[in-house]
Amino acid sequence: MPTRLGREHTRMLMVLAWKNVRVRYRSSVLGLVWTLLHPLLFLGIFLLIFSEAFPIVPSYPVYALTGLVLWTYFTTCTGHIMGSLLENAGVLRSIAVPPLAFPISQSLAGTFSLLLSFIPMAGIIAWAGWAPSWVAIWLLPITLLFAVFTFGIGLGLCALNIYFRDVSLLWNSLMPALFYLTPIAYPLELVPKHLRWVVELNPMHTFIAAARGAVVEAQAPQPITLLKLLLIASCTMLLGLLVHARLKRGYLPNY
Repeated sequence: MPTRLGREHTRMLMVLAWKNVRVRYRSSVLGLVWTLLHPLLFLGIFLLIFSEAFPIVPSYPVYALTGLVLWTYFTTCTGHIMGSLLENAGVLRSIAVPPLAFPISQSLAGTFSLLLSFIPMAGIIAWAGWAPSWVAIWLLPITLLFAVFTFGIGLGLCALNIYFRDVSLLWNSLMPALFYLTPIAYPLELVPKHLRWVVELNPMHTFIAAARGAVVEAQAPQPITLLKLLLIASCTMLLGLLVHARLKRGYLPNY
């Protein structure tokens, strides 16, 4: 991505990303712990309602928290990326800055926060009885591919949102439906067999299932799974970049 912007902009990207991190946690006592607050609140609700409902899940708190952390990152990061150009419209009008710098910096900031949040997450799920395995290291490449996928979605929404402000409202309205369509609080086996293909078409399920395989089941992803994740991430980012390239000439009049 830095090559697309030009090597001279790499430092600017790092500065913008770090600025976004500092702004998010400025005057915050708990700092990065807040990245886990939202998934922990949902986890508490899930444990209250579902902890005894799915005996086929070996460790429900670990199962649910793994999905919730990735889901929260996806919703938060796409939201920040989607609004990044409108929020910096004044800068873009007055300074010759590549518009792509702002979505990328938001993506870098969100991914940095997510990776750091894995540290307290590991402590929480260890307290819940999780026994660490070297296979869990696969969570890192899976997360990086997930970040590329999230960036592609966010960038496409960002470009469309400049022309049609209803895009952000529509996206926020779709999020609850996508949440329930993704096996986060429930196992895939609960979905009727004739409808599982609908869930399996959901790329969010593919990434979360791979992450759970590494963390919950201590199973390294199969080569075909990694290839599938790479294909989804690459195609989504390419689509986001194409939408951005197609629409960027009209950004300035629509800010």
